[in-house]
This record gives sequence, structure tokens and C-alpha cells, in this order.
Amino acid sequence: MLKQVFVALLIVFSVSVFAQERPAAYALTGESNLWNKKINDTACVFADIAYLREQPNLKGAILDSLSAGTRVVIKSEAYNNTLIKDFYAPWHKVEYTIGKQKRSGFIWLGLLALGTNQDKEGKLWMYGFNKYLNRSNDEAHLSLCEIKILDPALQVAGRTSILVTRGEQTYTEGKILSNMGLTGLQAIYRIGFFGEACGVSTDHHYLGWTGKEFINLPGKTNVSDAGVVYHEEKLLFPSEHGLAPSLIIKDITDGEVIDPDQQKLTYKESKKRVKYIWDGKIASEIVEMK
Repeated sequence: MLKQVFVALLIVFSVSVFAQERPAAYALTGESNLWNKKINDTACVFADIAYLREQPNLKGAILDSLSAGTRVVIKSEAYNNTLIKDFYAPWHKVEYTIGKQKRSGFIWLGLLALGTNQDKEGKLWMYGFNKYLNRSNDEAHLSLCEIKILDPALQVAGRTSILVTRGEQTYTEGKILSNMGLTGLQAIYRIGFFGEACGVSTDHHYLGWTGKEFINLPGKTNVSDAGVVYHEEKLLFPSEHGLAPSLIIKDITDGEVIDPDQQKLTYKESKKRVKYIWDGKIASEIVEMK
């Protein structure tokens, strides 16, 4: 009888210890992030090589390694927000296939692509963060965002990096556009980081693709603060404005409420037009003498 009581107490103690240790090993992360991944979402590995681990931390044993473009399926909530490559991201348990075998393990979210797009030729366009460059700045982080194109065999066909100022944007989206009338380009990749709160900007980055390399193009930013002031930029390419085939136009409008106490708000606006000349290799701003 005494032995049975001892065994029962041991089981209760073990369950209690496990219940206390599990949250420490698998601390749920409630913070939002730009990946916005939910259970059963599909994601793509962005890093050239990503390690899958037995536990959601860097001490977990390595189970497998996956290369860029490999698809994984999210199978858990976010755990253990971890600082790697100078930025924080959580871990998720994922399912993936090696050969014909389904496997599972934990991956740090920062190794997955922020966004992916596939073109008609089967090439995979993708982008993700490489690292933060000034994490000490609490208001905005200057991030190195890398862009890759993988051919149908998942070999890298092209890559480049851009600097992205991160504030409190809530989601991101990439889109493959035509060359928009710019000679020498096969396509344009537009990457957007969207702000939904007052004072948080929405930024669009444009990258031209020649078939061999990326070329940076002018971008645009829009932001509004409580409807009192706003800054709006509109970018027009040759196929949109119908003017000179080498001309890129950016129309900028700044508005400010004249009297915020009025029921119907009226804005004082200032407008500016910036022009860029495209020579097939670079877009240069045209400086007009006044």
C-alpha cells in the first residue's frame, strides 16, 4: 500500500514539474510580426540554409537543414521570441517533406520569407529580413531586406538587398509587375510595408529586373496622422502617364487641416512633381533650374 501511494505521489510530482517546465521551454509569444503566420499556413524558407531543431531555441538539437524555396507548413503557435541576426522573431513547429518522408521540427521565423510570388515561368520571387542595422533606435529600425529570385530548380537566379526603415508596420506584400514601359527591364518587383495606425507610413519599394540583375527604382511613401496632416506620393511609369518612354514621375502632395475645430475639415495642400530619367540602367532625378 505504501509503495502504491509513493508511486501515485511520484506521478503527481512528475506531472506538476512537467507543467511548470513546459511553459518555460515553450513560452508563447503574443507579439505581432510582419510574417503574420497562423497554424496550417504555408511558408517558404528564405535563408540559403535553415536548420530545423528539436526544441524552439538555439540549444535544440539540429534535426534537418532546408534550402531556400523549400515549403513548410506552420503547425504551432509562436514560441520563444529570440534575438538572432540583430532582430527578434519567434519559433514555430513546422511540417516539411524530405524525399517522400514527412518530418517536423522547430524553425526560427526569421529564416522564412516575408513574402513570395511566382511568375509565369515558374520562378519564385521572395524577400526577407537579413538583419537590423540600428536596433538601439526605439522609434524606427533600419533593416537590411534581401530579395531573391529562384529558378524552377530552386537555384538562385538573382539577388539584391535594400534598406528598409521599419516603424510599426503591420503587414507586407510583394507583387510582380510588368516592365511598366521601361526599356531594358523584364519586370518590376514591388514590395510594400503597410502601416494602418496614425503616423505609421506605408512604404513601397520598386526593383527592376533585367533578367540578370536587379536595379533600384524610385519608391513611394504615404502617411497620415489623425487626419490632420498627410503626405501622399504617387508614382507614374511610362505605361501609366503616356508621356516620354524614359520618364518616371512622382507626384507629392502634403496636406494640413486649416481649422481642426470645423465640422467639415478643409485642407491646405502643397504639391510637387519630381521627375526621373531612365537610361536603361539607372533612374536619375532630373534637377530643374528655377
